[in-house]
Amino acid sequence: MNSNMTKYPSISLFSGAFGLDLGLEKAGFDVRALVEKDPVCVETIIANRPHLAKNIINKDINHVSVKEILKVANLKRGKAFLVAGGPPCQPFSTVGKRKSISSEEGMLFKKFLDVVWGIYPQYFIFENVKGIVSSAIRHVPLKKRNKTKINKNSNLGSAWDFIRKEFSNKLKEGKRNGYKIHVFELDSSDFGVPQKRKRVFIIGVRSPYKTKILQIIPNNQKVTVKDTILELCGKDEKEGIDYRSYDATRFKIFSNGLVKDGQNWTVLPTRLQKKVMGKGWYATGGKVGFCRRLAWDKPSPTITTDPAGRATNMCHPSRPRPLTYQECALLQGFPENWKFAGSLTHKYRQIGNAVPVQLANKIGTVLIQSLRSQR
Repeated sequence: MNSNMTKYPSISLFSGAFGLDLGLEKAGFDVRALVEKDPVCVETIIANRPHLAKNIINKDINHVSVKEILKVANLKRGKAFLVAGGPPCQPFSTVGKRKSISSEEGMLFKKFLDVVWGIYPQYFIFENVKGIVSSAIRHVPLKKRNKTKINKNSNLGSAWDFIRKEFSNKLKEGKRNGYKIHVFELDSSDFGVPQKRKRVFIIGVRSPYKTKILQIIPNNQKVTVKDTILELCGKDEKEGIDYRSYDATRFKIFSNGLVKDGQNWTVLPTRLQKKVMGKGWYATGGKVGFCRRLAWDKPSPTITTDPAGRATNMCHPSRPRPLTYQECALLQGFPENWKFAGSLTHKYRQIGNAVPVQLANKIGTVLIQSLRSQR
Protein backbone atom coordinates (compact mmCIF):
# COMPACT_ATOMS: atom_id res chain seq x y z
CA MET A 1 0.00 0.00 0.00
CA ASN A 2 1.24 3.46 -0.86
CA SER A 3 2.36 5.20 2.34
CA ASN A 4 0.94 8.47 1.00
CA MET A 5 -2.52 6.96 0.57
CA THR A 6 -5.24 8.31 2.83
CA LYS A 7 -6.08 5.76 5.50
CA TYR A 8 -9.70 5.24 6.44
CA PRO A 9 -10.44 4.20 10.05
CA SER A 10 -12.14 0.83 10.41
CA ILE A 11 -13.35 -1.40 13.23
CA SER A 12 -13.01 -5.17 13.12
CA LEU A 13 -15.44 -7.62 14.72
CA PHE A 14 -14.85 -11.39 14.96
CA SER A 15 -11.31 -10.63 13.77
CA GLY A 16 -9.92 -14.19 13.74
CA ALA A 17 -6.49 -14.47 12.16
CA PHE A 18 -6.82 -11.02 10.50
CA GLY A 19 -7.54 -12.28 6.96
CA LEU A 20 -10.43 -9.91 6.23
CA ASP A 21 -8.61 -7.02 7.90
CA LEU A 22 -5.37 -7.73 6.08
CA GLY A 23 -7.12 -7.38 2.73
CA LEU A 24 -8.89 -4.20 3.87
CA GLU A 25 -5.59 -2.85 5.21
CA LYS A 26 -4.01 -3.35 1.79
CA ALA A 27 -6.92 -1.43 0.25
CA GLY A 28 -6.32 1.57 2.51
CA PHE A 29 -8.21 0.97 5.75
CA ASP A 30 -6.63 1.57 9.14
CA VAL A 31 -7.87 -0.82 11.86
CA ARG A 32 -8.50 1.18 15.01
CA ALA A 33 -10.21 -1.44 17.20
CA LEU A 34 -10.64 -5.21 17.05
CA VAL A 35 -13.01 -7.50 18.96
CA GLU A 36 -11.89 -11.15 19.16
CA LYS A 37 -12.59 -13.56 22.00
CA ASP A 38 -10.15 -16.35 21.02
CA PRO A 39 -6.83 -15.69 22.82
CA VAL A 40 -4.92 -17.72 20.22
CA CYS A 41 -6.23 -15.53 17.40
CA VAL A 42 -5.22 -12.51 19.47
CA GLU A 43 -1.70 -13.95 19.73
CA THR A 44 -1.61 -14.32 15.95
CA ILE A 45 -2.67 -10.72 15.39
CA ILE A 46 -0.11 -9.36 17.84
CA ALA A 47 2.66 -11.54 16.36
CA ASN A 48 2.10 -9.92 12.97
CA ARG A 49 0.80 -6.47 13.99
CA PRO A 50 2.39 -5.73 17.39
CA HIS A 51 1.29 -2.09 17.21
CA LEU A 52 -2.34 -3.26 17.45
CA ALA A 53 -1.92 -4.97 20.85
CA LYS A 54 -3.52 -2.02 22.65
CA ASN A 55 -6.40 -1.90 20.16
CA ILE A 56 -7.64 -5.46 20.71
CA ILE A 57 -10.65 -6.18 22.92
CA ASN A 58 -10.16 -9.82 23.89
CA LYS A 59 -13.73 -10.57 25.01
CA ASP A 60 -16.91 -12.29 23.93
CA ILE A 61 -18.63 -9.67 21.79
CA ASN A 62 -21.82 -10.12 23.84
CA HIS A 63 -19.98 -8.48 26.73
CA VAL A 64 -18.54 -5.58 24.73
CA SER A 65 -20.28 -2.22 24.49
CA VAL A 66 -20.23 0.25 21.64
CA LYS A 67 -18.83 2.81 24.06
CA GLU A 68 -15.84 0.55 24.79
CA ILE A 69 -15.15 -0.04 21.10
CA LEU A 70 -15.27 3.67 20.27
CA LYS A 71 -12.99 4.46 23.21
CA VAL A 72 -10.37 1.94 22.07
CA ALA A 73 -10.66 3.22 18.49
CA ASN A 74 -10.45 6.84 19.69
CA LEU A 75 -13.41 7.68 17.47
CA LYS A 76 -16.79 9.29 17.92
CA ARG A 77 -20.05 7.89 16.57
CA GLY A 78 -20.28 8.36 12.83
CA LYS A 79 -16.53 8.88 12.34
CA ALA A 80 -15.52 5.32 11.45
CA PHE A 81 -15.55 4.63 7.73
CA LEU A 82 -16.11 0.89 8.12
CA VAL A 83 -17.22 -1.85 10.50
CA ALA A 84 -16.37 -5.32 9.16
CA GLY A 85 -16.65 -8.86 10.41
CA GLY A 86 -17.98 -12.35 9.93
CA PRO A 87 -19.74 -14.04 12.86
CA PRO A 88 -19.16 -17.81 13.21
CA CYS A 89 -20.42 -19.62 10.12
CA GLN A 90 -20.96 -23.09 11.63
CA PRO A 91 -24.71 -22.57 12.33
CA PHE A 92 -25.29 -21.94 8.61
CA SER A 93 -22.77 -24.34 7.09
CA THR A 94 -24.19 -27.14 4.96
CA VAL A 95 -21.58 -29.47 6.48
CA GLY A 96 -22.88 -29.29 10.10
CA LYS A 97 -26.09 -29.58 12.07
CA ARG A 98 -27.38 -26.30 10.59
CA LYS A 99 -28.72 -25.00 13.89
CA SER A 100 -29.09 -21.62 12.22
CA ILE A 101 -30.66 -18.85 14.31
CA SER A 102 -31.87 -21.34 16.90
CA SER A 103 -28.31 -21.34 18.28
CA GLU A 104 -26.55 -18.64 20.26
CA GLU A 105 -23.85 -18.34 17.60
CA GLY A 106 -26.48 -18.09 14.88
CA MET A 107 -27.98 -15.05 16.57
CA LEU A 108 -24.69 -13.14 16.79
CA PHE A 109 -25.70 -11.23 13.67
CA LYS A 110 -28.01 -9.23 15.95
CA LYS A 111 -25.05 -8.09 18.04
CA PHE A 112 -23.30 -7.14 14.82
CA LEU A 113 -26.29 -4.96 13.90
CA ASP A 114 -26.33 -3.33 17.35
CA VAL A 115 -22.64 -2.47 17.04
CA VAL A 116 -23.04 -1.12 13.50
CA TRP A 117 -25.90 1.15 14.50
CA GLY A 118 -24.06 2.30 17.61
CA ILE A 119 -20.86 3.12 15.72
CA TYR A 120 -22.75 4.38 12.65
CA PRO A 121 -19.96 3.91 10.07
CA GLN A 122 -20.28 5.02 6.48
CA TYR A 123 -19.98 1.38 5.35
CA PHE A 124 -20.22 -2.06 6.90
CA ILE A 125 -19.28 -5.54 5.68
CA PHE A 126 -20.95 -8.69 7.04
CA GLU A 127 -19.53 -11.99 5.78
CA ASN A 128 -20.76 -15.56 6.07
CA VAL A 129 -21.03 -18.87 4.24
CA LYS A 130 -23.24 -19.34 1.19
CA GLY A 131 -25.45 -21.66 3.26
CA ILE A 132 -26.85 -18.70 5.19
CA VAL A 133 -29.08 -17.88 2.19
CA SER A 134 -30.74 -21.31 2.17
CA SER A 135 -30.83 -21.80 5.94
CA ALA A 136 -34.08 -22.65 7.68
CA ILE A 137 -35.13 -21.52 11.15
CA ARG A 138 -35.62 -25.18 12.04
CA HIS A 139 -33.47 -27.49 9.93
CA VAL A 140 -34.91 -30.78 8.73
CA PRO A 141 -32.30 -33.09 7.14
CA LEU A 142 -32.82 -33.97 3.49
CA LYS A 143 -33.50 -37.67 4.19
CA LYS A 144 -36.28 -36.74 6.64
CA ARG A 145 -37.98 -34.02 4.62
CA ASN A 146 -40.39 -36.44 2.92
CA LYS A 147 -41.31 -38.05 6.25
CA THR A 148 -41.64 -34.92 8.38
CA LYS A 149 -44.41 -32.34 8.32
CA ILE A 150 -42.77 -29.17 7.06
CA ASN A 151 -43.96 -25.85 8.45
CA LYS A 152 -42.88 -22.40 7.36
CA ASN A 153 -39.99 -22.36 9.86
CA SER A 154 -38.55 -25.43 8.17
CA ASN A 155 -38.71 -23.98 4.69
CA LEU A 156 -35.34 -23.47 3.09
CA GLY A 157 -34.44 -19.79 3.30
CA SER A 158 -36.77 -19.01 6.22
CA ALA A 159 -33.85 -18.04 8.49
CA TRP A 160 -32.38 -15.89 5.72
CA ASP A 161 -35.70 -14.08 5.33
CA PHE A 162 -35.65 -13.36 9.07
CA ILE A 163 -32.01 -12.19 9.01
CA ARG A 164 -32.57 -9.96 5.98
CA LYS A 165 -35.61 -8.31 7.63
CA GLU A 166 -33.61 -7.70 10.81
CA PHE A 167 -30.88 -5.96 8.79
CA SER A 168 -33.48 -3.80 7.09
CA ASN A 169 -35.37 -2.89 10.26
CA LYS A 170 -32.45 -2.31 12.64
CA LEU A 171 -30.41 -0.32 10.14
CA LYS A 172 -33.42 1.68 8.93
CA GLU A 173 -33.13 0.64 5.29
CA GLY A 174 -34.97 3.09 3.08
CA LYS A 175 -35.04 5.78 5.76
CA ARG A 176 -33.22 9.06 5.39
CA ASN A 177 -30.65 8.30 8.09
CA GLY A 178 -30.44 4.57 7.37
CA TYR A 179 -28.39 2.25 5.23
CA LYS A 180 -28.79 0.95 1.72
CA ILE A 181 -28.07 -2.76 1.89
CA HIS A 182 -26.45 -4.79 -0.89
CA VAL A 183 -26.09 -8.58 -0.93
CA PHE A 184 -23.34 -10.26 -2.95
CA GLU A 185 -22.55 -13.94 -3.42
CA LEU A 186 -18.91 -14.07 -4.46
CA ASP A 187 -16.52 -16.86 -5.41
CA SER A 188 -12.98 -16.03 -4.35
CA SER A 189 -11.51 -17.83 -7.39
CA ASP A 190 -12.95 -15.03 -9.56
CA PHE A 191 -10.76 -12.49 -7.77
CA GLY A 192 -7.25 -13.92 -8.05
CA VAL A 193 -7.55 -16.30 -5.09
CA PRO A 194 -6.22 -19.82 -5.81
CA GLN A 195 -9.29 -21.32 -4.17
CA LYS A 196 -12.97 -21.85 -5.00
CA ARG A 197 -14.73 -20.42 -1.95
CA LYS A 198 -18.28 -19.06 -2.20
CA ARG A 199 -19.29 -16.57 0.45
CA VAL A 200 -22.13 -14.13 1.03
CA PHE A 201 -21.32 -10.50 1.79
CA ILE A 202 -23.89 -8.05 3.07
CA ILE A 203 -22.59 -4.54 2.50
CA GLY A 204 -24.29 -1.48 3.91
CA VAL A 205 -23.84 2.10 2.70
CA ARG A 206 -24.96 5.02 4.86
CA SER A 207 -26.30 8.41 3.80
CA PRO A 208 -25.14 10.48 2.00
CA TYR A 209 -23.00 7.85 0.22
CA LYS A 210 -25.79 5.40 -0.64
CA THR A 211 -26.88 6.85 -3.97
CA LYS A 212 -24.25 5.04 -6.04
CA ILE A 213 -24.85 1.39 -6.99
CA LEU A 214 -22.07 -0.83 -5.66
CA GLN A 215 -20.55 -3.23 -8.15
CA ILE A 216 -17.96 -5.88 -7.32
CA ILE A 217 -16.79 -7.10 -10.70
CA PRO A 218 -14.67 -10.27 -10.97
CA ASN A 219 -11.27 -9.82 -12.53
CA ASN A 220 -11.36 -13.43 -13.77
CA GLN A 221 -7.69 -13.82 -12.98
CA LYS A 222 -7.53 -17.57 -12.38
CA VAL A 223 -4.70 -18.68 -10.10
CA THR A 224 -3.96 -22.37 -9.58
CA VAL A 225 -2.64 -24.52 -6.77
CA LYS A 226 0.59 -24.95 -8.73
CA ASP A 227 1.03 -21.18 -9.05
CA THR A 228 0.75 -20.87 -5.29
CA ILE A 229 2.32 -23.78 -3.41
CA LEU A 230 4.68 -25.57 -5.82
CA GLU A 231 7.64 -23.68 -4.41
CA LEU A 232 6.92 -25.11 -0.95
CA CYS A 233 7.44 -28.74 -2.03
CA GLY A 234 10.09 -30.17 0.27
CA LYS A 235 9.83 -27.32 2.78
CA ASP A 236 8.03 -27.35 6.13
CA GLU A 237 6.81 -30.92 5.87
CA LYS A 238 7.25 -32.26 9.38
CA GLU A 239 4.49 -34.67 10.33
CA GLY A 240 2.60 -33.53 13.43
CA ILE A 241 4.18 -30.06 13.25
CA ASP A 242 3.30 -28.82 9.77
CA TYR A 243 0.58 -31.30 8.89
CA ARG A 244 -1.63 -33.91 10.51
CA SER A 245 -0.90 -37.56 9.68
CA TYR A 246 -3.28 -39.83 7.77
CA ASP A 247 -4.62 -43.15 9.00
CA ALA A 248 -2.94 -46.20 7.46
CA THR A 249 -5.68 -46.77 4.85
CA ARG A 250 -5.59 -43.29 3.36
CA PHE A 251 -1.80 -43.13 3.48
CA LYS A 252 -1.67 -46.36 1.46
CA ILE A 253 -4.28 -45.10 -1.03
CA PHE A 254 -2.41 -41.86 -1.72
CA SER A 255 1.08 -43.44 -1.60
CA ASN A 256 0.07 -46.00 -4.23
CA GLY A 257 -1.49 -43.35 -6.46
CA LEU A 258 -4.95 -44.94 -6.33
CA VAL A 259 -6.38 -41.40 -6.20
CA LYS A 260 -4.59 -39.06 -8.57
CA ASP A 261 -4.63 -35.25 -8.56
CA GLY A 262 -8.12 -33.85 -9.09
CA GLN A 263 -9.80 -37.13 -8.07
CA ASN A 264 -11.61 -38.35 -4.95
CA TRP A 265 -13.19 -41.50 -3.45
CA THR A 266 -15.32 -42.19 -6.54
CA VAL A 267 -12.35 -43.75 -8.40
CA LEU A 268 -11.74 -46.37 -5.69
CA PRO A 269 -13.09 -49.93 -5.70
CA THR A 270 -16.33 -50.23 -3.70
CA ARG A 271 -14.58 -52.27 -1.00
CA LEU A 272 -12.07 -49.47 -0.38
CA GLN A 273 -14.74 -46.78 -0.61
CA LYS A 274 -16.65 -48.38 2.26
CA LYS A 275 -13.52 -48.87 4.31
CA VAL A 276 -12.28 -45.29 4.02
CA MET A 277 -15.68 -43.59 4.27
CA GLY A 278 -17.39 -45.68 6.96
CA LYS A 279 -21.00 -44.55 7.50
CA GLY A 280 -20.36 -41.67 5.11
CA TRP A 281 -20.56 -44.12 2.20
CA TYR A 282 -24.28 -44.63 2.90
CA ALA A 283 -25.05 -40.96 3.45
CA THR A 284 -26.92 -38.76 0.98
CA GLY A 285 -25.77 -35.31 -0.05
CA GLY A 286 -22.32 -33.97 -0.81
CA LYS A 287 -19.43 -36.36 -0.27
CA VAL A 288 -16.82 -34.76 -2.51
CA GLY A 289 -14.38 -34.26 0.38
CA PHE A 290 -13.77 -37.95 1.03
CA CYS A 291 -10.33 -39.07 -0.19
CA ARG A 292 -10.04 -35.85 -2.21
CA ARG A 293 -6.75 -34.92 -3.84
CA LEU A 294 -6.09 -31.41 -5.14
CA ALA A 295 -5.30 -30.75 -8.80
CA TRP A 296 -2.16 -28.78 -9.67
CA ASP A 297 -3.75 -26.96 -12.60
CA LYS A 298 -6.93 -25.71 -10.88
CA PRO A 299 -7.81 -23.54 -7.90
CA SER A 300 -8.13 -25.42 -4.63
CA PRO A 301 -11.53 -26.39 -3.23
CA THR A 302 -12.61 -24.42 -0.15
CA ILE A 303 -9.87 -24.59 2.48
CA THR A 304 -11.26 -26.42 5.50
CA THR A 305 -10.35 -26.24 9.18
CA ASP A 306 -9.17 -29.86 9.03
CA PRO A 307 -7.62 -30.95 5.70
CA ALA A 308 -6.94 -34.38 7.18
CA GLY A 309 -10.58 -34.93 8.19
CA ARG A 310 -12.26 -37.89 6.53
CA ALA A 311 -15.03 -35.81 4.93
CA THR A 312 -12.91 -32.66 4.50
CA ASN A 313 -9.80 -34.29 3.08
CA MET A 314 -7.38 -32.11 1.10
CA CYS A 315 -4.45 -34.21 -0.04
CA HIS A 316 -1.41 -32.60 -1.66
CA PRO A 317 -1.45 -33.06 -5.46
CA SER A 318 1.72 -35.18 -5.55
CA ARG A 319 2.57 -36.15 -1.97
CA PRO A 320 0.78 -38.68 0.27
CA ARG A 321 -0.14 -36.19 2.97
CA PRO A 322 -2.70 -33.50 3.72
CA LEU A 323 -1.89 -29.89 2.95
CA THR A 324 0.39 -28.30 5.51
CA TYR A 325 -0.98 -25.33 7.40
CA GLN A 326 1.49 -23.12 5.50
CA GLU A 327 0.07 -24.31 2.17
CA CYS A 328 -3.47 -23.66 3.40
CA ALA A 329 -2.43 -20.16 4.44
CA LEU A 330 -0.99 -19.37 1.00
CA LEU A 331 -4.15 -20.65 -0.68
CA GLN A 332 -6.11 -18.26 1.56
CA GLY A 333 -3.92 -15.37 0.42
CA PHE A 334 -1.85 -14.88 3.56
CA PRO A 335 1.75 -13.81 2.94
CA GLU A 336 4.40 -16.51 3.39
CA ASN A 337 5.84 -14.74 6.45
CA TRP A 338 2.49 -14.56 8.30
CA LYS A 339 2.83 -16.20 11.73
CA PHE A 340 0.10 -18.33 13.29
CA ALA A 341 -0.01 -18.93 17.03
CA GLY A 342 -1.12 -22.06 18.85
CA SER A 343 -1.14 -25.77 18.14
CA LEU A 344 -1.44 -27.31 14.69
CA THR A 345 -5.20 -27.64 15.29
CA HIS A 346 -5.41 -23.93 16.18
CA LYS A 347 -3.45 -22.98 13.06
CA TYR A 348 -5.64 -24.98 10.70
CA ARG A 349 -8.78 -23.58 12.34
CA GLN A 350 -7.65 -19.95 12.11
CA ILE A 351 -6.72 -20.35 8.46
CA GLY A 352 -9.84 -22.29 7.46
CA ASN A 353 -12.12 -19.69 9.07
CA ALA A 354 -10.45 -16.69 7.43
CA VAL A 355 -11.69 -14.56 4.55
CA PRO A 356 -9.31 -14.80 1.55
CA VAL A 357 -7.06 -11.76 1.62
CA GLN A 358 -7.33 -10.87 -2.09
CA LEU A 359 -11.13 -10.98 -1.98
CA ALA A 360 -11.21 -8.71 1.07
CA ASN A 361 -8.82 -6.37 -0.71
CA LYS A 362 -11.12 -6.20 -3.74
CA ILE A 363 -14.17 -5.35 -1.62
CA GLY A 364 -12.24 -2.74 0.36
CA THR A 365 -10.96 -1.14 -2.83
CA VAL A 366 -14.50 -0.93 -4.24
CA LEU A 367 -15.76 0.78 -1.07
CA ILE A 368 -12.97 3.36 -1.07
CA GLN A 369 -13.51 4.09 -4.76
CA SER A 370 -17.24 4.50 -4.11
CA LEU A 371 -16.53 6.86 -1.24
CA ARG A 372 -14.13 9.02 -3.24
CA SER A 373 -16.44 9.22 -6.24
CA GLN A 374 -19.20 10.79 -4.13
CA ARG A 375 -17.18 13.41 -2.30
